[in-house]
Amino acid sequence: MHTPRFRNLFNLSGKKVVIVIAFLLPWFLIPCQAQNQKRKSLYSVHLPDYDERTVHYGFFLAGHYTHFRHSYSDSFVNRADTTLAVSPKWAPGYGIGFIVSYSHDPQFDLALLPSFAYYERTLDYRFDRSKNSQTVESGFLELSVLMRYKSLRRGNVRMYMVGGVKPSVEIGSNKKEKGARQLRTNNTDLSIEYGAGFDLFYQYFKLSPELRFSHGLSDLLVKDENVFSRPIKKLQSHTVSLYLYF
Repeated sequence: MHTPRFRNLFNLSGKKVVIVIAFLLPWFLIPCQAQNQKRKSLYSVHLPDYDERTVHYGFFLAGHYTHFRHSYSDSFVNRADTTLAVSPKWAPGYGIGFIVSYSHDPQFDLALLPSFAYYERTLDYRFDRSKNSQTVESGFLELSVLMRYKSLRRGNVRMYMVGGVKPSVEIGSNKKEKGARQLRTNNTDLSIEYGAGFDLFYQYFKLSPELRFSHGLSDLLVKDENVFSRPIKKLQSHTVSLYLYF
């Protein structure tokens, strides 16, 4: 019995077999080449000339988690006031701004960050026979001045530490509307800041997530003669922030 050959099943001549193979071969090679290029891109260094520039520009988005730090006044300690306790509450906020950095050394740079930030801080009061809450909503124009110490770059990743100061000025204050019978705060603040982050280099851009802590140095309390101000000696800001730099 005659044994059929594979090419006879499709009625193909030798030349036709060669043409079919030549046509189908690239379709098998393209996925292999794409896979090799993808594997190669994982080990390639992105933006290799980034650190050769001395000045860099960018923008950032920030998420804040903030509250007041307070100390009690003498009238509260001596029980000359009806207030039993004052408790700060953490609350979220947000910020947006720009960054300009100047690199005077491969591992050090100076950064200026003009920004707008919104904060909402609440104090809960407990009196002899009642409870009350005072919420301070603030929008600040801020200018952080930060020094960054960067580690050596490992491929497309490096770590850095940051520290500096942040003066800020409140805009759109409603202190006059609130009056002296409610809790009021000053419209300027000065904070020290410190934190750490990562520079992640991609093919066309750099992304830097950063965790930063901010401690206010200024006393924000407006010392009015009311039940919300009397038990407090000093009121300062405290904020934990997550920044995303682009």
